[in-house]
Amino acid sequence: MTQKRPDSEYISADPFFGDESELTCRNVAIKTARKKHTCFSLNGKQDHEISPGDRYRHETARVDGSFWGSYKICLKCMDRFIDDMTGESDDEDEIGRQMP
Repeated sequence: MTQKRPDSEYISADPFFGDESELTCRNVAIKTARKKHTCFSLNGKQDHEISPGDRYRHETARVDGSFWGSYKICLKCMDRFIDDMTGESDDEDEIGRQMP
């Protein structure tokens, strides 16, 4: 998969904005997977994986001072999130087929 945006745009997009949790010690980076990970998936379905070699957004943070959260989100899910926030569309369905 070719990357649609620069890393800086994936890092600055905040899929957790508006949540009522207090996040401290927050760190966000774009990484390349060395093993399989389950995508946190922003559409509520955690039914796909990040494969070795895929790039993904990795965020860690202390949540409400009580536990550490770690979230791995594939760049395709991040693209959908950013497109929804900006009103853009890529004319592809959920599994990447070109729409007629």
